[in-house]
Amino acid sequence: MRGVFDRLFSPHAIAVIGASQDLSSISGQPLASLKEHGYTGRIYPVNPRYQEIAGLKCYPSVAALPETPDLAMFLIKATSVPGALRECGERCIPFALIISSGFSEIGSEGAKLQLEIIEIAQQYAIRVVGPNCQGMMNVAKGMFAGFGAAFQIPKLRAGPVSLVTQSGGFGFAVVSMAEESGVGFRHVVCTGNEAGISTLEFMRFFIDDPETRIIAAYVEGLKDAHCLLEVGDMALMAAKPIMIWKVGNSEVGQRAAISHTANLGGAAALYRAAFRQRGILEVDDVQDLADFNRAFLYGREPRGLGVGIVTLSGGAGVVMADACTKLGLDIPSLSMDSERRLREIVPAFGSVFNPVDITGSIFNDPEMLRKVLLTIIEERNVHSLVVITALVQGRLAVQLASEIIKLNRITDKPIMLCWSAREELAKDAYALVDAERIPRYPTPVRVSRSLAALTTFMEARRKCSMRNGARITSVKRPKAHKMFMGGSGVLTEHRAKQVLAQYGIPVTRERIALSREEAGSISVEMGFPVALKVSSPDIPHKTEARALRMGLNSAEEVESAYDEIIVNARSFKIDARIEGVLVQEMVKGGIETIAGITNDSMFGPALMFGLGGIFAEVLDEVTFRVCPVTFEEAMEMIHETKGYAVLAGARGTARSDIDALADTLVKLSALAMDLTDHLAELDINPLIVLAEGEGVKAVDALVRPVHKQ
Repeated sequence: MRGVFDRLFSPHAIAVIGASQDLSSISGQPLASLKEHGYTGRIYPVNPRYQEIAGLKCYPSVAALPETPDLAMFLIKATSVPGALRECGERCIPFALIISSGFSEIGSEGAKLQLEIIEIAQQYAIRVVGPNCQGMMNVAKGMFAGFGAAFQIPKLRAGPVSLVTQSGGFGFAVVSMAEESGVGFRHVVCTGNEAGISTLEFMRFFIDDPETRIIAAYVEGLKDAHCLLEVGDMALMAAKPIMIWKVGNSEVGQRAAISHTANLGGAAALYRAAFRQRGILEVDDVQDLADFNRAFLYGREPRGLGVGIVTLSGGAGVVMADACTKLGLDIPSLSMDSERRLREIVPAFGSVFNPVDITGSIFNDPEMLRKVLLTIIEERNVHSLVVITALVQGRLAVQLASEIIKLNRITDKPIMLCWSAREELAKDAYALVDAERIPRYPTPVRVSRSLAALTTFMEARRKCSMRNGARITSVKRPKAHKMFMGGSGVLTEHRAKQVLAQYGIPVTRERIALSREEAGSISVEMGFPVALKVSSPDIPHKTEARALRMGLNSAEEVESAYDEIIVNARSFKIDARIEGVLVQEMVKGGIETIAGITNDSMFGPALMFGLGGIFAEVLDEVTFRVCPVTFEEAMEMIHETKGYAVLAGARGTARSDIDALADTLVKLSALAMDLTDHLAELDINPLIVLAEGEGVKAVDALVRPVHKQ
């Protein structure tokens, strides 16, 4: 792929279709930018109205060009694009950059036009960027093919960051602001409506590109989101972090994204799940992009979560510790030996515990910092070090910077600085640490976010290597597939549990009764207490219909409940299809959880887990993973919910069977992968987790098949 896309980013010649002599106009700026930034390839303006533009011969048509360019830029009205694209196809031009707007982003008429250019591109094997995009850049080679203020920035900083953006105006504003903050760019491309090359395809190219070290993206929605995990794995194996600014997460934001680039933003929870699964870093400001870039170009990876903090200010140390903990980093206790050694160095009114507060005594004893740092860096549980120098400036700042640099050269552990002095008051010290590429930030929060990003990526790479050797549970159950045949609408609870049982998911003992007498007989055979529920595909939520009874302790109670349930079900929905009444065992004890599957149109099957029952209402918290899910990932899901403490045996209660729960989540993931073509939604609520060693049981289940025309 790299060779093919190199012709897009490094074209030997470009045709500018619709170029204008007014170089300040949208159709004139691209040609001007190419010339001003020193693009060394050949430029062919195409416009039958002109003989010459900006000293270049102008051609009346693509067919009249003296050679076949690698790239054609379209700066013409939308209705003229199909014809011009066909001309490009006849000349075997491999890439089209369609700046023109007026396609699917404006509604049905534009969508028809976009479909036409897709068909033409497929016919002639043209790879399309856009339409409705602002352009693209190869910064090092001066290939600035686009319009807008960012394309007019003189000497835009070149560097190892490649960015793909679905927004033109804002995406290139990000480029401008990030560059001003020190970020250097290699490639930048706006995908617009993505009628051709998608955001994830560009990411794949950046991963393969040897000059790209960091990948960034502004994303409104991914139409091929199911490929995100694969792209994430590729980036992890190539040791290239991906930073994504994902917008359209709110309802209002999603509507704006749809109207802006004709993308569907999708469920924010599933994007975040995929990001978490592959160590993709979610940024929400230009500052994050600049800060994380600085951390990664430092070139060091922490080998664990432990952070050692040395501070001149107790307050700043507390802020740092809080921020690190909130982001999932550890502030480990120091060994007794280290604490003993630190007591000999740190004044009594300081602190020898992590965070280590050496106080303002540094002004009287500058050597103190070196001694403290050498002690802490030897700690096995300290995987990275943060030094907070507060407002230190002048000669003392230079002395401290020199000591930090000496330490940096004898350890491979990452060191980050929180240094708040004004630039002009500590410029010599800053110059020293910047030359060593030691990341420095003015606030504790920015340090902690950058360190967390670095650590998150490192942990994801470690998990990736483990996952490559892990067994993915994959099963085929033809009998389960047949259970979806011939029916319509929601499966009954009983049928849904039969589907679950096919994949080894434990379900309650239960039978369908077709009469009050049969219900009584089944209950006696099953043993009391029992529950009764209407079995109807038209009444999925039985509580609303008052069509269930719990805790029945005799055949008489069961028979009476049977009659009530039938009457209530008929009253609730007179034409409901009633298959009978389900007689079900009552599960004693355990913790109620909820587990489910949603078959997303972009991501495919995704697994959901959280605490059920009253906990679901109180905590209002579930977690997701895109399928397939390994046992380790299922364990992560359980641990990251607030309900983990309950399952682990909070306040002296019995520990639940967490291993069995994780195993069930893996089986549910396997079910989802096997039934992708049939399953739209699945809920198990509650999935009761019994005491350790006793397993789990699905007490209620709802399955909604894919609606087929």
